[in-house]
Amino acid sequence: MAGAVAQTAIYPLDLVKTRLQTHACEGGKAPNLGTLTKDILVHEGPRAFYKGLVPSLLGIIPYAGIDLAAYETLKDLSRTYILTDSEPGPLVQLGCGTISGALGATCVYPLQVIRTRMQAQRSKSAAAYKGMSDVFWRTLQNEGYRGFYKGIFPNLLKVVPAASITYMVYETMKKTLDL
Repeated sequence: MAGAVAQTAIYPLDLVKTRLQTHACEGGKAPNLGTLTKDILVHEGPRAFYKGLVPSLLGIIPYAGIDLAAYETLKDLSRTYILTDSEPGPLVQLGCGTISGALGATCVYPLQVIRTRMQAQRSKSAAAYKGMSDVFWRTLQNEGYRGFYKGIFPNLLKVVPAASITYMVYETMKKTLDL
């Protein structure tokens, strides 16, 4: 629930970031944050700031569940087969976080593609998606299943280190605070 609340609160900023990244520069000049935000509000309305929120929220729960379950399972396996019942050190924690983060991110990546495509479009365009299922079916028709994994490698380059470091810090703090 905390992830869903946080995602909903910051979502308009994520949409504006995506629009800034995908905006075609007219006359060699990209719009600034304020201009783009005002343009979205005036031309598309306040609901436009939440385009793609549903697939984003649908992705949070399985990602967190898969990531945490995989991490804990790998940590337990490392105790059983590698460390003989001792607590895993930083390198094992990083390895477990790497695998769990990659697994979680790969499983929910199609929802990220759908969300990003919804965020990037202007709602008044003729080719605009009509919703999450429209993005899904048009992607499947035009690009096949591979279309749902476009850009996964750069995403993994971002997510995997973040997950690994998060788990290492989590374990260190748990130990430091005697939890």
